[in-house]
Amino acid sequence: MRSSEVVLDVAMAPAAVAARVDGSINRRGRRMFGILKTEPEYVGYASPEGFEIWERQQRAVHAVASVRGRAGRSRITLRFVLPRTTRAVGAAFFALYALAGVGIARLPPETSLSVSELAALALGAAVLVAGFRYAAGRQRADLAKFVARLFPDAEPGA
Repeated sequence: MRSSEVVLDVAMAPAAVAARVDGSINRRGRRMFGILKTEPEYVGYASPEGFEIWERQQRAVHAVASVRGRAGRSRITLRFVLPRTTRAVGAAFFALYALAGVGIARLPPETSLSVSELAALALGAAVLVAGFRYAAGRQRADLAKFVARLFPDAEPGA
């Protein structure tokens, strides 16, 4: 088991797991003034073989689960992934950050990059990475709490 996996054993058939997840996702929550979300809304899809869910606005991290039937139970193996689109947008963002930073640093009168300018670019990139990692961790925790609320009687799997 990888550290980014959560394994749960539940006393229900895989079809019942899918039905419970399907009944809890893709619902429009309460809105303030009919526009502003007041609570998280989880979307995705579910089948007896597994499910994938994410928060409607914070969709960078997805919870992907496989469901395997066992004698009178189901084992849910949940992992948190960054979809290909998220990785591509993140790579493009950092490439544009680097291009803009180098472009600004090379403006006249000094057209060469100094060590202090490179250090400032690296520090800025480190701050951005830390922010992205924090947001991804928060999204993972929120998704894990949502799944825990769906299956309150689940036992941790081995």
